[in-house]
Amino acid sequence: MPSTPTMDDLRTVPHDDVLADAETRTGRVLDRDRGHYSRFNGTAGFPTGAGTWVRLAWCRPEQLSTAAWTGIEASVAIKGVPRPEWYAGSQWHDAGRGVVWRVDEMSRASSAAVSPIGSVDKEPDLPSDWWVALRHALAALAGHTTERVCLRQEHLTTRIREIYGDEVDTTVPDWACAHGDLGWANVTAPEFTLLDWESWGRAPVGYDAACLWSASLAVPTLADRVLSEFADLLGTRAGRLSRLMLCANIERAHRRSGRATAMTVPAAAAAAELLSLLG
Repeated sequence: MPSTPTMDDLRTVPHDDVLADAETRTGRVLDRDRGHYSRFNGTAGFPTGAGTWVRLAWCRPEQLSTAAWTGIEASVAIKGVPRPEWYAGSQWHDAGRGVVWRVDEMSRASSAAVSPIGSVDKEPDLPSDWWVALRHALAALAGHTTERVCLRQEHLTTRIREIYGDEVDTTVPDWACAHGDLGWANVTAPEFTLLDWESWGRAPVGYDAACLWSASLAVPTLADRVLSEFADLLGTRAGRLSRLMLCANIERAHRRSGRATAMTVPAAAAAAELLSLLG
């Protein structure tokens, strides 16, 4: 837990009044002792006495993104992807904290997330049918038509050029619907479910697979498994550009913090290979 209180980690600041408000608005009793808190984005989730799951999030009004703020309920239009069923949501203004809160009730996944954070440091024990379910889910999602945008061409170009210059043409040739935040904290096992639908929308073809590959770089055998499972997507130009942008994000974080992680060196090696393939 960080030493400085911050609303990015709600465990560090008083918020019992917010939880009480969430219970009133949902009509559910939250199991507060079994709550799951993000350390980075100010969200929290709780099982309820009704067997459902309640998710709590906040946003500064001046920073509110309509697409991200409505992602959960908009995802009910998606078919063929195992995900929690959304039941209801509520929003309210907290003038004292200067934020807007959002609470959503949904069905509870039958299996736990593979990791409490987006990346992993060891090989997860995933059955072969889990990989099959993942492939089917991403294929179904890619076939969904939407006007929502997950990743823009301008953002990808900016990130790649910031780290690697203008050595390659960053124009993405193919786009499709994507989850947009496919890390190991957002997939469950052994029964596959895809969690957290705030960011979904159009992205380069293969972007979701690239995100999972990036989140696996600290475990080379796992990263190779993702590459093998999604070779048809990650070997395309769109997939390679997605991977290069994610490598750029890792290197950017390294330069900004001055601290290397278990993904820093593998990402640098992968980026060198991708630059050669894309050049």
